[in-house]
Amino acid sequence: MDFKFNGKNIYYESHGGGEPLLILNGIFMSCASWAPFIKEFSKTNRLLLLDLLDQGISDKMDDEYTLDIQSDLVIAFLDDIGLDRVSICGMSYGGELAMKIAAGYPQRINKLVLSNTTAYTSPWLKDIGHSWEYAFESCDGRQFFKTCIPLVYSPVFYEKNLQWLHEREDMFIKYFTKPVYEAFGRLTRSVEKHDERDNLKNITARTLVISSEYDFITPVYFQKEIADTIPNAGHAVVPGAGHALMYEKPAEFTALVLGFINTDVAASIV
Repeated sequence: MDFKFNGKNIYYESHGGGEPLLILNGIFMSCASWAPFIKEFSKTNRLLLLDLLDQGISDKMDDEYTLDIQSDLVIAFLDDIGLDRVSICGMSYGGELAMKIAAGYPQRINKLVLSNTTAYTSPWLKDIGHSWEYAFESCDGRQFFKTCIPLVYSPVFYEKNLQWLHEREDMFIKYFTKPVYEAFGRLTRSVEKHDERDNLKNITARTLVISSEYDFITPVYFQKEIADTIPNAGHAVVPGAGHALMYEKPAEFTALVLGFINTDVAASIV
């Protein structure tokens, strides 16, 4: 399905019914990335998937931008489908966007899950982004894969799943085009000045921050800072996983997200 935002076609999917849960993608992700999770997530929830600007099959941007326009897009999307409030799960880039939305529009958020993300773009993360941009500029699928992807996974997962990773590398070589790499570059640059640290205190939604032991993109201490600052936040650390937690530990990721979104134990304690 599509809706119009600032003249751009934006792609989204809606699965199942119940409490609505919107998932916001990581930088290299799209609606298609969540295909293995649709069946489980839509059993109890109305699962909403959304390709942001420059992601998946949503339209591409012509100029540079910041997360502000992606935030406006999400609010326009909720208005378009008639939802006053929604729970959001944001992964990495999507988590940065989710923080901005939750702080700026607290009345629109039921619960918030922030997975493998950061409240600001540190010098460490900025230089990782610059290395990615050099790879994007090459428009070479192999260079892109070798530069960007190994850091996304834990060493143990990488070694155990070499065949699957090699198949993904071949896919990048075959299907990724110059417009795709240009879109990745704009997405990367859109968060260079991301800094929500002073706004975290404005988030009123109950929040779960999820970290991975071997996250080399957004190390655990970034998420600890988020959990310590948001007034009503908990923190879970999944052992043995890297930045791409949902692929490395799908059962644990699913249990944490759905358990948090669909359980309100505190409200039942008297």
